[in-house]
Amino acid sequence: MLGFSSSRISPEAQVESNNVTNSNPSNLSPKTQSKTRKQSGLEWAYSSWTRWISVVLWWWVKPILSLGYRRTIVDKDLEDIPVNDKCSVLLDKVNCDSTKWPGTWNVIRQAFLKEYLLIIVFIVPYTAARIAQPLIIRETVLYIGGQSTLPTYAGYLLAIAISICSMLQVILMHQIFFHGRRIGMRFRNYLSCIIYKHLLTINTASLHNITAAQTINLIANDASKFEELGMYFYYFWATPAEALVMFGLIWRIIGLPTLFGYAILLLYVPMQLIFSKLFGQYRAATMKYTDNRIQTVHEIVNGCQIIKMYNWEKAMERRVREARHCEFSNIFKSSCLRALNIGLNFASLPLISLATFGSIWLMNEPLKSEDIFTAMSFFALIRMPITAYFPYAIEKLSEARISAKRVDQFLQLEPLVDKRNKEQKEMGDDAIIMKNASFSWKDSSCLSDLNGTIQVGTLVGIKGATGAGKSSLLAAILGEMNLSNGKLRQYVNSISYAPQSAWIFADTIRANILLGKPMNVERYKNVIKASCLDIDLRNFGEAGDLMMVGDKGVNLSGGQKARISLARALYTDADLYLLDDPIAAVDPKVAKKIFDECIGPRSLLREKTRIFVTHQTHFLIEAD
Repeated sequence: MLGFSSSRISPEAQVESNNVTNSNPSNLSPKTQSKTRKQSGLEWAYSSWTRWISVVLWWWVKPILSLGYRRTIVDKDLEDIPVNDKCSVLLDKVNCDSTKWPGTWNVIRQAFLKEYLLIIVFIVPYTAARIAQPLIIRETVLYIGGQSTLPTYAGYLLAIAISICSMLQVILMHQIFFHGRRIGMRFRNYLSCIIYKHLLTINTASLHNITAAQTINLIANDASKFEELGMYFYYFWATPAEALVMFGLIWRIIGLPTLFGYAILLLYVPMQLIFSKLFGQYRAATMKYTDNRIQTVHEIVNGCQIIKMYNWEKAMERRVREARHCEFSNIFKSSCLRALNIGLNFASLPLISLATFGSIWLMNEPLKSEDIFTAMSFFALIRMPITAYFPYAIEKLSEARISAKRVDQFLQLEPLVDKRNKEQKEMGDDAIIMKNASFSWKDSSCLSDLNGTIQVGTLVGIKGATGAGKSSLLAAILGEMNLSNGKLRQYVNSISYAPQSAWIFADTIRANILLGKPMNVERYKNVIKASCLDIDLRNFGEAGDLMMVGDKGVNLSGGQKARISLARALYTDADLYLLDDPIAAVDPKVAKKIFDECIGPRSLLREKTRIFVTHQTHFLIEAD
């Protein structure tokens, strides 16, 4: 904590003079954090082929499970994430610009499909074990019935073979699901990263087309659909191939009645396609109502003080209930449809048996025990892939298609197009030059034919009536507006911006000021003093700058929020400072002190280029 009861700095802050904020792990870089953790057990197991037994039997998870059995697991006990699963590695691997998004499915095909096809190493022996097991059961039944010419000890071998097939199926099935889900998880992480990355490149005009609730929903729900799809995706091609092979084997055993059993199975396919279409419709409707509900709750939470003041609790409760009712109605319909689907799946094997063996009885064919056991084993094996996994894969694919459209719509929002000319000038005195520059938010022009030059190290004051375009001018310099005509040349490498409406997030005051930058104690102390926050921190008691603030600074006054926002801008060592009326929310005495200490000709920024918007014209006397 930084103490300001006197001019000295607390011992903790002295430790932070190494430019690292030790009290807040979020200020550590990902590389620094990863060094504090042990190597991933999964990465260790896959680092050498000699450790295959650890992979097969999942021994690499034993250390963390054993530790959790002995005591409660804490954060430092967790292992590091495997390198190939880290978001930074995934972004480098895919190397796709979010401003030119090629489409979700194109990215999957280009970056993840080859990796997914490697699962065939597990699928081939898994399928072979599944097909071999009914054939071994047939030989076992013949052996028990005395119809086999195998030697006496063959019974032991058949029992061992059945056990091996069962074990192989269990081991390989979990490997298939694990690797499928892991690839799905990677794509989910990549999508989350690219969504966050694109969110920072969208211009202000495009931001009006999407709400915070929709963005949260994209990451929390839509991106996770691809992780779920990853587990079942291989059933799209493995199930038809397996069904054809088993059809041929059953036909060889019982002949024509195979068609009747498979007819029941094939009836499930169009039925599941219908279910899939309905699931997709309900999913799209549910997501629409979910966005609406989250947005409603978000607005109510932000305006809870006004709601309490006007006694609107019941009315707001009705709004949430109505939004939830519409969402729940679609969830209920989807759940009923899913229950019907599950019931039909459970009834599939009895129906298949009735159709197959009923047709044998009607054809007056003999029913042999070895034929019954073998056919039932084959049907039992193929039933779940056809009636459950394959339809479930279709359902997940339909949900993923809806989610892909939503993700594509977001990633195709118009990004920030920087048409400014940033140039290097060794001995020049100009920071910004405008020549007949016109700017617009979207299609309509907002600022027209601007001409002017701002020199390096000067203080430029801007005043004007409400709605005259003062904030728009700063947005134009930032690149938030479209340069529709003329030229805007900038000879600056970095810009720091203090908006008119302070942006405060839920964290400590220190974190709001540093915004992830390393701690420089001397500069931090000067910024706190210049922005008149030292008195506030002293009033906060022992917490000081480590006091937690709520979302949007709900436990701070308007003046405190404005000064924290200004301190954040001051702490950044930039070439150009854009200050959009930062002293409007403070009293005249504090405003005068902030101007003298932060903005004026003898301030902390006296050697920097400053553009200062204000309604208090008496400060403009000291502008250049």
